[in-house]
Amino acid sequence: MALQQDIPALPDDMSWELWNCNMLHYFGEEPLPIVPEDSWREFASSMSGLPTFSVYGISDGQGVTDWRDWVRGIIGLINGATE
Repeated sequence: MALQQDIPALPDDMSWELWNCNMLHYFGEEPLPIVPEDSWREFASSMSGLPTFSVYGISDGQGVTDWRDWVRGIIGLINGATE
């Protein structure tokens, strides 16, 4: 099932904490955790395991060194390619 909501928050000009809270704001019906930046892969793993997001084939963050790179990847998968 496709999401009714794109991911509107780009990671370039915000902190992890703000991005994490934005995901809870926009997708509050999903059991997404609030985690500190050094635990962002825990959030990635949780998000990738949820049926709502797993249909997009998003990464669990393993092998990615920067959370912003992970977010850019999932935005591309969920929202579609952007210029």
